[in-house]
Amino acid sequence: MNASTSSSERGKYVQSNGLCMYYEAQGAGTPVILLHGGLETCQMWAPVIPALSMHCQVITPDSRAHGRTDNPSGQFSYPLMAEDIALLIEALELHRPFVVGYSDGGQTALQMAITYPGLAQGYLIGAVYYSITTEWRQMMQGILGIEGSGRVDIERVIQTNPEFVRSLEAKHDAFHESGYWKSLFTQVSQAWWEPPMLTQAAFAKITDPALFWCGDRDLFCPPEQSLDMYRMVSTAELAIVPNADHFTMAQQLDVAAMILLNFITRWSA
Repeated sequence: MNASTSSSERGKYVQSNGLCMYYEAQGAGTPVILLHGGLETCQMWAPVIPALSMHCQVITPDSRAHGRTDNPSGQFSYPLMAEDIALLIEALELHRPFVVGYSDGGQTALQMAITYPGLAQGYLIGAVYYSITTEWRQMMQGILGIEGSGRVDIERVIQTNPEFVRSLEAKHDAFHESGYWKSLFTQVSQAWWEPPMLTQAAFAKITDPALFWCGDRDLFCPPEQSLDMYRMVSTAELAIVPNADHFTMAQQLDVAAMILLNFITRWSA
C-alpha cells in the first residue's frame, strides 16, 4: 500500500483504506495501538498514555469518521474498521504491534483478531459483546434515539440529551463543519444496530494471545459474555475490573493500564 503522511500540531495524518486518518504517537519500544470507544476520540486514552509510553511506543488513531479522521464513503462497520487498522499497521510499517481496544475499539480489535491472525503480537479486547443485551437495545431505542441502521431521531436526541450533544460538538465538530456530529452519530448507528453475528466458529479462528477485559457492572458488555468468549478462545486470558460499569471505566483506566502492561510485558517477543 502506498501511504503518505502529513503533520498537524499534535499528530500526523496517514492515508489508510481510503481515509485520511489522524493519529498521535508517543514513546519508544514495542508498538501498541489504542482504539477508542464509539463517539470518542484518541483523547480518551490521554490519562494512561504517560504510563504506557514509558514502556512502549503508543499509537492512538482517531477511528473512521471520528475526531480528525474523515470517512468519505459514509460506510461504517466493525469489519471495515478492522480493515482500517490493519492497513494503518501496514502504512506505518509496524511489526506485529499489540492492539488494545475498548467498547467500539474493542469490537474492532476483536474483529481484527478473528480476521487477521498473526498481524499482532496480541489483543487486549475491552468491553465487547457477541450478543446485544436488552439493556443496550433499550438505550439505543431510548435516549440515543436510534430507530434502525443509519436512522437516528436527531431532534429527540437534541431535546432529551443536550449535555450529550454538547460533548459530541466539542469532540468532533471542531474538526469539521458545524453539526457534523449528526452525520457521525448516524454512521455509527450502522454498526451499533447491526453488529456482526459472532459464532463459536468465529472465535475459534483467534490464534494470537488475547485478553478480554471489562467492568464487573457493565450491563451493555456484561462480564458473563467476556467469560464465554474467554472460554471459546484457547489463547485467551480474562480480567474483570471491580466496581466499574461501561462508562465509569473511564475513571479506572489506571487499573486497566496495569493489566495491559502486565499482558504486554509477558507476551512481548
